[in-house]
Order: sequence, then C-alpha cells, then structure tokens
Amino acid sequence: MTGPYLVTGASGFAGRHLLETRAEGTKAIALVRDPDAWAEESWTAGLADVTPVKGSLASLDGWTDELPPLAGIFHFAALVRHSRSGADEVYATNVEGTLNMVRLAARHACRVVMLSTSGTVACFESPAETADENADFCETTVENWPYYHSKIVAERRARQLAVELGVELVFIRPPVLLGPGDHRFRSTSNIIRMLRGRLPFLIQGGMHFIDIRDAMHAIWCAMERPDVRPVYHLAGTSSTIEEFFAMVGQVAGVRAPHRILPYRLAKRIAAADEWLGMKLRGEPLRLFPGPVVVEMARHYWGLESLYARDELGYESRAPLETLRDTVEWLRANHPKLRA
Repeated sequence: MTGPYLVTGASGFAGRHLLETRAEGTKAIALVRDPDAWAEESWTAGLADVTPVKGSLASLDGWTDELPPLAGIFHFAALVRHSRSGADEVYATNVEGTLNMVRLAARHACRVVMLSTSGTVACFESPAETADENADFCETTVENWPYYHSKIVAERRARQLAVELGVELVFIRPPVLLGPGDHRFRSTSNIIRMLRGRLPFLIQGGMHFIDIRDAMHAIWCAMERPDVRPVYHLAGTSSTIEEFFAMVGQVAGVRAPHRILPYRLAKRIAAADEWLGMKLRGEPLRLFPGPVVVEMARHYWGLESLYARDELGYESRAPLETLRDTVEWLRANHPKLRA
C-alpha cells in the first residue's frame, strides 16, 4: 500500500526514533493528544511527511473518520506506571487501546505492529533462565504488577480479536530501550540519577537492554516483511544491576554505586514510604522506589530470539556504544546535566 502509516505514541522515545528512521518519502500520521504541543517540540520540526492528528486510544469516534487508507499501524502508545495505584487506568489504556487499534486495522485491511515488552514472558528468579518467542507468559510472576500484566492481557485479547477480524498482528518484545533522544527522560531516569550523584544504592537483580536505534530498524522490517510472524524478541545485553551501572560509570567517567540494599529491607522501606504518604497526603511520598519497582528490581530478564536476526536483520550493537551515546546525549540535553 502507498498510504501513510499511523503511529500511536508518536511523541514518545520510541515514536520519535521510528519517525526519524523512516525511509525518505514514507508518510506517517502521528496520533497525539495536543497538536500544538507536538509542533513546539524541537525534534519534530525536521520531520517531513508527518501529519499530527488529535485523537485518543479510548475511542475511534471522530478522529478516525477522515483518515486516508492506511499502509499500517505502529502501536507504541501505552501507560507505563509501575504501581498498583491507578491500575484500572493502566488496563484501560493498554488493553482497550490495543483492541481499538486492531479494530482500526480491520477497517483499513492493514497490519499492526505493536510494541509490547519482554516483561510478558522473560521475568525470572535466576539469571540463568531465558525466554524465546515460544515461551509461555510469566503471568504468575507479574500478575500483581499492573503494567506488565496489562501487556499480557493486551497481547492475549488482541491476538484473539485479530484472528476473528483477519488482521495481521505482530508483537515486538524488547527489553529496556536506551540510546540518545530520550527527550522525556523516562527510559534513562536511573542513568540520570547516577550522573547526578543521586543513586546511592542498588537492589540485587538483573538488567537487559538494547539500543533503540537497532530496535526501530527491526520494527520497520517487521512491518514491511511480506510474511507475518506473530512475535519477535529483540535481545541485547543481559547483566546484573551492578554490571550495568559499572558500564555506565565506565563510559561516563563517574563512580558507579557500590552499596547493595537487601531486598527484604528495601521492600519494607518501600511499603513504609507508600503507607506514610497515603496517610499524610493521599499518595506515596516517593522518597524511595515504590513496592512494585522494588519487587521488579530483584528479578532477571533473560531474553533470546529465534527469528529476529534472520528475518528482520536485527543486530544488537556493542553495549558500551549504546551507553556512551546515551550519556553524551543526556549531558548535552538534560537541563541539570549540561556543563
């Protein structure tokens, strides 16, 4: 098809890189909440052939009526909230929003490529375990973590609906996405804290990351590939938390945190922070990572792919290159890190 691609979550880290890596002449429609705010972003000024459209995942009414025939839908939008507070909103956005994109794809007879997460299948107690594309959901492990569990529900229900409506649906499951251009400073938040000297301790556990530039190349290939595979994993560098921040320290020229807080103690402090905050002001104090973040931190995220290299041309670049580019971009762009 020659029509434009619809991109949800276009104003985020992944959406930015997807739009910046388009082939010349590839048209896109960016689904945004506020077109004026979109236009004010410095990085959107150089995007040719991208049209912002105001709309919401919650409903297809109104904003979809004037869409031209679509070549495909990249569904990146999600509510990432690692807390049990406000879980209903997380499920509504991540599940119902995904189902609406499948319905829209059925109207346009086009493919949906959805950015999911490795946390649907690759969350383990041991660093030796891994999950490939044939793995079962790790639902028992993540059922009390609304974000990851909502992604499992979204995948399961979207797959069922796609089969019913005859929609081509591809799930991409990456681990943590790093690299330059995180203009919202969310994926890189802990690196920022370390660079500012505000990461005093770590919780023993694992980390798995890839470069967002490598991920977007693979995602474009997943959309344009003639054959459809239901799921791709994008595996990269898996390490312990200590090893990860040691690498960040190496490229940044700063000392990495060396204190490891025992999990049980961290969990008690997180619970106290949340309880006291709710008593005093109706929300956690946020002086300490929340209980869900602490519970997640002690796990390992072993991921492997059977297909991404051969079918999508996916290669994960050297981890120090990704981290060096990330740190350099943050130091040039974060208001509290600029020299």
